[in-house]
Amino acid sequence: MHANIDTTYIEFSLVDGDADIGNDTVSVIHIKDSRYDTAGFVKMAFPNIDGSVEDPKKGLEGKCVVFPFPQPVPRLDSVHLISGDTLTYEFYITDRANHESNHITTHQLIVRP
Repeated sequence: MHANIDTTYIEFSLVDGDADIGNDTVSVIHIKDSRYDTAGFVKMAFPNIDGSVEDPKKGLEGKCVVFPFPQPVPRLDSVHLISGDTLTYEFYITDRANHESNHITTHQLIVRP
């Protein structure tokens, strides 16, 4: 991708057996840029889910699309500003009971200056 031109997004499928995810402050997406290990995970709001589909007996299945913010740019040193940068995202989600999903790591993303 080219910094400040292309847009990065992550798409994943999810299954929530008791349909207690989304539309609150506990259900969030935790995401970490591999280049900044010491920064830890950043919380992002979970996309809105129509309350009419929440049924603990049926569970919930769907796809989620997330646009990491801020969008990736090369690190601000001479090597990365000239050659570009490589990163992965690690992410997981939490539900209303604060249960943590599996951690997923994306494929490598190359950010061109």
